[in-house]
Amino acid sequence: MGGNQSTRSVTVTELDGVVKVTESVSKRLIGESDAQGTRRGPTPRLQPNIEASSAELEAYYQRLKQIEEKSETLKRVSLEEFSRAVQEVEQKFLKQTGSPVAQDLQQEVFDCYQANPKQTLHCSEVVKKFSACVETARQNALKMRD
Repeated sequence: MGGNQSTRSVTVTELDGVVKVTESVSKRLIGESDAQGTRRGPTPRLQPNIEASSAELEAYYQRLKQIEEKSETLKRVSLEEFSRAVQEVEQKFLKQTGSPVAQDLQQEVFDCYQANPKQTLHCSEVVKKFSACVETARQNALKMRD
C-alpha cells in the first residue's frame, strides 16, 4: 500500500509429491530474521489488528440492531394498515350477505341439467324463471338498502 512495496518471487520445487521450502522462507513467514539478520514482522494478513476488528464488529452490530428495529417498526405499521384495510373491506362487502333466493327453482334447474346433459336448451324455460326470480329479489334488496 506504500510506494516502497517490493515484489519477491519464490521458486518451489516438487520432489516425489513433497513440496520443499527453504529455511529462510519459513522464517520469513513466521516473522523471524532472515539470512542477512534483518528482522521482519509477519505480513499484515497473518496478524490482524484485533482492536480495529472488534471496533468494526461493534459498529456492524450497532448497525444491524438499528436495521432490525427499523424493520420491526415497518412490520408493525404494515400489519396495522393491513388490519385496517381488512376491516374496511369487511364493513363494505362481507356484511351484505342475503338469504338464499329461489332454492326450489335452483334445484329444478340443477335437475333439468342433470336429466339433459347434452340438450341444455330444454332447460331454458326453467332457467328463465330462476333468473327472473333472482332479479326480482335483487331489485327488492336494492330498494330496501336505499
